[in-house]
Amino acid sequence: MWLYVFLVFLIRNALRIFNGKMIKQVDAHYDPNQKYVVVAPHRTWLDPIMIGINFRNPNVQFLAKQELASNKLFKFLLEDGAGVFLVDREHPDRKLMKQMVKELKNGQNDIGIFPTGSRFSSEIKDGAVTLARLGRVPILPVVYQGPLTVKGLFSRKFSHRVKLAIGAPIYLPDKKRLTHEDNREINAQMADAFDRLDNNLNPNYHYDPEEELRKHREKKG
Repeated sequence: MWLYVFLVFLIRNALRIFNGKMIKQVDAHYDPNQKYVVVAPHRTWLDPIMIGINFRNPNVQFLAKQELASNKLFKFLLEDGAGVFLVDREHPDRKLMKQMVKELKNGQNDIGIFPTGSRFSSEIKDGAVTLARLGRVPILPVVYQGPLTVKGLFSRKFSHRVKLAIGAPIYLPDKKRLTHEDNREINAQMADAFDRLDNNLNPNYHYDPEEELRKHREKKG
């Protein structure tokens, strides 16, 4: 993950210069020596970058849609350079799930996933719970608040400041199999954790996925 290490160094220093000191909150129950499935609400393509630069030893290997690897060079940079797991959202690969579980059990890195699957949805799907259960690790909720575009990062105004909160781990029931109700309860815990972290960072912050979808469609024409 040579590219990951380089980007962490580069982006951290660039942010300090152009955006100011990051505002960061970390729950006392977070243990950096514990493996996690790191989950966050997806609001911008900057999410994995801003979260990733705050996790170093262990790193976070994020899931990303396969469409990002539009050519062999991008595929190489994402998979080999940054340790990204590329997933076909229409046809999920069981082999990929085994690779991620192996990383959680025997590797050095956390796995990062956006449980809504899209920045235009607030519905949490079961993928994060399944991965945490198979990997036998807790779920760690994280939220990013800040500019949604690179342009917004080039401002030292407090309203444009990058903010990040790492919450308390969510531990799964000690069961071999989880019921539909178990999944729903854990997903609800994730949603509550996101709301609580957002409120602690900035009680006036609000992200509206439907409004962002409308803007996206208008931009696309």
